[in-house]
Amino acid sequence: MESKKNDILQAAIRLFSKKGYYSTSVEEIAKESGMAKASFYKYFQGKEELPLEMCIILEKNIEQDIRALYSKPDLTTHDKLHDFIVLYLRNLLKNKVYLMMDLPEPSMLIFQNEQLNTVFEQHEYKLYKWVCDCLVDVFGPDIEDSAWDITFVLKSIVFEYIRYFADRMNDETVENLTQFIIFVSSSLVTGLKSTDSAPHLWSSPGWLGESILSNPFDQGRQISGLLQSLEDSILLSSWSLEDKQEYQQICSLLKEEALKASPQKGLLKALFSYLEQRKELQKVCHLLKNLLDLAPVLE
Repeated sequence: MESKKNDILQAAIRLFSKKGYYSTSVEEIAKESGMAKASFYKYFQGKEELPLEMCIILEKNIEQDIRALYSKPDLTTHDKLHDFIVLYLRNLLKNKVYLMMDLPEPSMLIFQNEQLNTVFEQHEYKLYKWVCDCLVDVFGPDIEDSAWDITFVLKSIVFEYIRYFADRMNDETVENLTQFIIFVSSSLVTGLKSTDSAPHLWSSPGWLGESILSNPFDQGRQISGLLQSLEDSILLSSWSLEDKQEYQQICSLLKEEALKASPQKGLLKALFSYLEQRKELQKVCHLLKNLLDLAPVLE
């Protein structure tokens, strides 16, 4: 089912980029994706759901990558900013969002269903809020009032660049764009810090009211801390040397898999099941499973 949904989304992106959102029909999208019009409605209720689905997929992938990035211990601030920008760019390119840039701004995209409008804007807000959170984390809380302004400057650079060069981008050009964004963001921060009366175009949070969002940055840090706690619990236990070595090996495998952007949940389930045989490890395992979205499937 997911494969068919993805076929529809990719077909829709191609058509939206050529004809525009409003000029593209469901029948054309279905034909482009190799199915009958009736089959389209097995996966989506209408054309309006497609931009929203694209945004949700992009958000989910970026959130997983941020959580994996911030799970790594001892990252320098430069590494955080660099790796964050790279993961963001790669997800934009993979999702092919840039092909929809000729659409009206999302806030102007009037769906017949007003609820879809609201949900779309909330997802869009979350994607930009994570950029703000990264900037504040890297450059310090004293730039918080300017984080939204910097975010929209960087957004403009990225989207204009990939609008023209996305089909020719590779690892080298992604790295070049990343370095340029680091330079621009650092320059903006330096300039803003050098004045006591910096103008602000956007008040926090920009165009939407504050809302409670998932925070993959904090989740990543918590995962890193809990993994260390798990290792410490095994090391400081009164178990036999043989048992310690065995559980340390399982813990190492768990850590390796958990720090991936897209870990295999089946493997994590098996590793947690083994570790939880020891009562001393059950609490930490429970907390880790919650952060890794495994609690619903792991008993």
